[in-house]
Amino acid sequence: MVALALVALLASAGAMLAVPVGVRRMIDLGFSSENPDFIDKYFGMMLVIGTVLAISSATRFYAVNWIGERVVADLRRDVFAHLTLLSPAFYEVNHSGEVMSRLTADTTQIKSAAGSTASQALRNLVMLIGSVAMMFITSVKLSVLILVMIPIVVLPLIAYGRVVRRLSRTAQDTLAEASAYAGENLSAVQTLQAFTYEKGVIARFANSVELSFEAARERMKARAGLTAIAIFLVFAGIVGILWIGAQGVLAGDMSSGRLGQFVLYAAFAAGAMGELSEVWGEVQQASGAAERLSELLDEEPQIASPAHPKPLPNPPRGEVSFRNVSFSYPTRSESPALEEVSFEVAPGETVAIVGPSGAGKSTLFSLLLRYYDPQKGKVLLDGVGASEADLRALRQRMALVPQD
Repeated sequence: MVALALVALLASAGAMLAVPVGVRRMIDLGFSSENPDFIDKYFGMMLVIGTVLAISSATRFYAVNWIGERVVADLRRDVFAHLTLLSPAFYEVNHSGEVMSRLTADTTQIKSAAGSTASQALRNLVMLIGSVAMMFITSVKLSVLILVMIPIVVLPLIAYGRVVRRLSRTAQDTLAEASAYAGENLSAVQTLQAFTYEKGVIARFANSVELSFEAARERMKARAGLTAIAIFLVFAGIVGILWIGAQGVLAGDMSSGRLGQFVLYAAFAAGAMGELSEVWGEVQQASGAAERLSELLDEEPQIASPAHPKPLPNPPRGEVSFRNVSFSYPTRSESPALEEVSFEVAPGETVAIVGPSGAGKSTLFSLLLRYYDPQKGKVLLDGVGASEADLRALRQRMALVPQD
């Protein structure tokens, strides 16, 4: 599909680049030719070029959007697969709503960059290179003048693009915070309604949404400024250079058809540079989303199987042992959930653990399933330390019925 997209892209760009040559020949030869069939032939050729352009553009549109959808589908799958491997401690520190925002909103940003934005960038790059090459073939003098102005256009775009990237990251972060706050409160809607705190929650969420809007507005202002600066610089330079070309036609240094050809190629180059400035802004915006996703993918599970795990006895015996176990949750390190806990459960023995809420009943099973490692002491299953066994094999030895 990538090859198809590239072929279609090159075909559409080639068709567009052929148009000015036909226009020049019609101006220089067609209108002054004694053969009326000359104009008919060139208009027929233009129709063929239009047909090629239409077919290749439609093919390119389908192919690049297919690529974008495929990329984002694979990315979401990989990110979700990685998220399922992260330890529960990660989700204590990072709100699930923010993680979901990265999984959905940020991948959508990347879909645009990987699909249509990448296609536009390649197409306009080909158009820019092809137009500049044809401009040199048409008039070296005018082309050199245009090349002199390129750094004047490109350097501000690069500097301004960094601002857009920073503002895009800020906008994505504020949106994720708003999503996280909404997710937390909707998941606890019964508690929320029991304390009649609806208005307070609505006000705080409205404030979060407003902050997100302001961040997005700043990003849009920066992108709008980037586009305006690029278009003005490009077309101001083009107008000045074309004025010089018009003087050359009046002086007889070049034909009107050749100037028309140069004008079209210059317009193609200017349009391509203007489009590239917008694409650059979108790429910077997608870069902010990519950074946030990279942070997720770079997150290593705090709980993992050892490099050389000890095998658990087979068949299982069902012996459980806690030896001087002390543990505090990552977000509540100052409040121990367990302190110097020791007990043993013999094979075949049935044990019920009772106690008030917060006494550590669920914590015992979290340590036994190795959602966490204790800060002190040791948890053993069939004589093998939980941290020494293969994580998957350890959890496959147990059955769990959640209380909710």
